Amino acid sequence: MENVFYALINMGSACLFTALAIPLFKEKVKMISLYGVRFPQSYESEEKWFRINKYGGRRMIIWSVPLFAAGITALFLPPLEEANELIFSLLPLIIVIPAVESYLYARKIHHSEGT
Repeated sequence: MENVFYALINMGSACLFTALAIPLFKEKVKMISLYGVRFPQSYESEEKWFRINKYGGRRMIIWSVPLFAAGITALFLPPLEEANELIFSLLPLIIVIPAVESYLYARKIHHSEGT
């Protein structure tokens, strides 16, 4: 139970990412500049905004699951050594993966529609 800090960081990050992603997935976020998956392609039309944000929200939710699972796993591991501490402390950077996936999806939509 000495890994509680790492467990809470990972589980808390997963919950935060999920909470931020749900409104995106449900298409509740209007085209504004402060919140959402904000690539140039997202601003081409309202329809693209919602498609790209829904996709990005879904990917954030999906990638939050292994992050939360890593947090639970940390609770049952023996005390972490320095190398493992680094790994567990950097796991919240997993959010980069859905960001890249969303960017590639936005580019795909942009190129497939020829705009």
